[in-house]
Amino acid sequence: MRLHGLFADILESPKPSLSHQVNECVSVLSSSQREAAGLMSRFKRFVEETPFRQIEEIYGETFRHEGVCYPYVGYHLFGDGSHRKVFLAGLEEQYQIHHFFAADEAADHIGIMLRFLARVGDEEEREEFIFLHILPALKRMLRGFVGRRTPYKEVLRALLLVLREGQETQNDLALLRREASEFSQGR
Repeated sequence: MRLHGLFADILESPKPSLSHQVNECVSVLSSSQREAAGLMSRFKRFVEETPFRQIEEIYGETFRHEGVCYPYVGYHLFGDGSHRKVFLAGLEEQYQIHHFFAADEAADHIGIMLRFLARVGDEEEREEFIFLHILPALKRMLRGFVGRRTPYKEVLRALLLVLREGQETQNDLALLRREASEFSQGR
């Protein structure tokens, strides 16, 4: 869950603490997820070698100005119409249930959604949230980068690996539980 919070920090508008957050993310990933750690290490080099003002510009070009990769999950799932508004209302309701507030950003900003995941204690609920909302949107966001270069592509690719690994683990656990249940019922 700590990784969700770190990715949230990294995918929100850059702050002076970005370098520290990226270093911590690489450190956490390096012990268990080498491929994701490698992607984040490349992003780490970018952060270390690039003036902060330029990082802010690249973030804006990547997520705001070009419109290639808006950081809003609902936009990628439903477009900008009434279905997204229903999705946003549902998110806000879910956030209230968990006493989580989205601050000044739209509830479907990927950073906000990851921060919410970091607070959800129920593993099954967290995995369902990832599977239904974040993974499909993340895949669409990455498709927007085809033929384009931005260091933030590495961050999104690393996040995809991290979230997919959790899904695979949950799928394996669900299969084992189902098999154990069937075995105990004598099937």
